[in-house]
Amino acid sequence: MKIAITSPNGKSISGHAGKCPGYLVYDIQQGRLHGKQHIKLTKDQVFRHFSGALSSHPDHPLHGINCLITQGIGDGLHQRLTHDGIQVLVTEMADSDEAVQQVVMAFSTP
Repeated sequence: MKIAITSPNGKSISGHAGKCPGYLVYDIQQGRLHGKQHIKLTKDQVFRHFSGALSSHPDHPLHGINCLITQGIGDGLHQRLTHDGIQVLVTEMADSDEAVQQVVMAFSTP
């Protein structure tokens, strides 16, 4: 599972997913953290300027994510990601590691 979190500073969760240039991407395998990286998107890759589904753009840095966590997202982007099979979670949490831990626990609970 790949989880992307809006995070321009690479530390905390932010809002404005459509305008956000920075993402933390967590790679979760068998319920454990396998890797974590901070990705900076180019202007053309930011959702506000990017059209189409991530699933049809294998060159996009967020291609293959299963879940997006943010503090704020517009209806249009939310619908676009959901339609592409990406679960969108809006939270008030600021700690990205804690948010991912909660998502992993929720997915691993039978």
